[in-house]
Amino acid sequence: MHKANGVLASARVAAVVLLAGAAGAVMAAPRPNVVVILADDLGYSDLSAFGSEIATPNLDRLAAEGRVLTNFHTTPLCATSRAELLTGADHHLVGMGTLPESSIFYPKSDEEYQGNLDGNARTVAQLLHDAGYHTYMAGKWHMGGGGPVKWGFEQSFSLNYASAFGSNFAPTAARPESGAEPYFENGVQAQLPADFYSSDYFTSRLIHYIGQDHGDGKPFFAYLAFQAVHFPLQAPDAYLNLYQGRYDAGYEVVRAARIARQKALGLIPQDFVPNPGDEAVMVRFGQPGVLTNTPWNLLPPEQRRSEARIMEVFAGALTDLDDNVGRLIAYLQQIGAYDNTLVVFMSDNGADGMGYGFIPYVDSTGNRDIDNSFANYGRPGSFLFRSTRWAEVGTAPFRLFKGFTAEGGISVPAIVRLPGQDASAAASAALSTLRDIVPTILAEAGLPDPGDVYQGHPVAPLDGASLLPLLQGRQEQVHPASEVFADEVNDIRYVRRGPWKLTRIVNYLLPSPALLLDHEWQLYDLDHDRGELDDVARLHPDIVAELEEEWRAYVARVGVEQPILPPLLPPIDQ
Repeated sequence: MHKANGVLASARVAAVVLLAGAAGAVMAAPRPNVVVILADDLGYSDLSAFGSEIATPNLDRLAAEGRVLTNFHTTPLCATSRAELLTGADHHLVGMGTLPESSIFYPKSDEEYQGNLDGNARTVAQLLHDAGYHTYMAGKWHMGGGGPVKWGFEQSFSLNYASAFGSNFAPTAARPESGAEPYFENGVQAQLPADFYSSDYFTSRLIHYIGQDHGDGKPFFAYLAFQAVHFPLQAPDAYLNLYQGRYDAGYEVVRAARIARQKALGLIPQDFVPNPGDEAVMVRFGQPGVLTNTPWNLLPPEQRRSEARIMEVFAGALTDLDDNVGRLIAYLQQIGAYDNTLVVFMSDNGADGMGYGFIPYVDSTGNRDIDNSFANYGRPGSFLFRSTRWAEVGTAPFRLFKGFTAEGGISVPAIVRLPGQDASAAASAALSTLRDIVPTILAEAGLPDPGDVYQGHPVAPLDGASLLPLLQGRQEQVHPASEVFADEVNDIRYVRRGPWKLTRIVNYLLPSPALLLDHEWQLYDLDHDRGELDDVARLHPDIVAELEEEWRAYVARVGVEQPILPPLLPPIDQ
């Protein structure tokens, strides 16, 4: 079932310094390697270490060796999260106010909303490369801006630089692939092998890059950015039937079982009140179909069959991703590098629920390359989404999913393993964010905060804080309770201070498909209601007013702009 043997135990690094020579000269320990692994659209509950029924033993072992972060937050969408992960700065300040594909909804004069990393950006790859590290990347880039070759990666294999997704298989003369995108290796378009599957090939290229330079005495930074489990949901044949029948019981049963396991694992308190996970309603106008909040037992049999199979494909793709994590770790162990490697794993946002629900993808341009016949689900030529209701299973126990600043859109599974660590501390519920990853990497590498100038020009400074004191057990929190957090993507926004979270959701996907949600500011007390069931804005107008003022300060600081989208939206400072 799994390509990797799963034997991931390692010995602790015994000392930080070595004594050498008769005079007792002190030599610094080798600088640590860094591996950052990013899954795409993986929900909070999708890993077995976070409550799932899906087998992810390699990531489970990483969690058992390292530290599980149960209160880790991202932005609500892919490219904006990737920008913060690599720069440590708010995504608005580095050219990624929105996604490359969403830039059409903003004036060309809004430079920070063109969906490209810009001159205000400075990546951790650049900083580490300048400090003598090898820097490698394989996977999905999605930030335009010239691609990884421009941003400090000496070796890279990546999906088309501005693309949000592509087929996981290679097109052939006999079998075109809908959604196929070019890939680039070190800036040159690559020819894909006939047996290409994205997760497998990304991992192989990264292992190849590390192996090429192994033994030269330099540490490395390796960024593995899986496209899985983003749509189109596809998996190699060996993984397609691993979960056959596992999802026949439907959304409600699977979600309840995950929440029960999360409580048993201590990821959420026993008295946690989960969001019911049935708020979002997706409908594609002009086409017949069942609304996506229809209970499982009321769905027609053919729709239950389709939905269950789509989730089987998703689970197979995730187990393949996990096997590739195991393959990378096994290689690092083989070459003696694992004990001296910082490993960070996370998702870029919550589970994707923006698919068309029960209507498999149809190319509106008349493209005939899609084969979404039931027998071809998940195979080359198919193009499937995880539906709205399965996404709400993926983000259990929270509210909503990718694209929204509700907890289900921005709370993701995260694991950090320090060099030499082989037994985890208890899971940490300390609030942490993507912007903390670059400061953590720099601190572990022994590099100072680089300030706000790079190569002679101003850049966005680091916004986060190092997680090392938390990971090393020296403190219990990363950020003070008084610190304000805020974000906005496509006018969906939030501002948070301490337990209080003010969030706003608008329906900007009209006319088709439409997600039938539209709310003004809502206030939640996350200390008592992280499931976001009870909007207490009317009970605490003073807190709302204070957080609205913080929101206006954030708008001014990062340059939030109003999208040009129907229907007309209220001004950004309301």
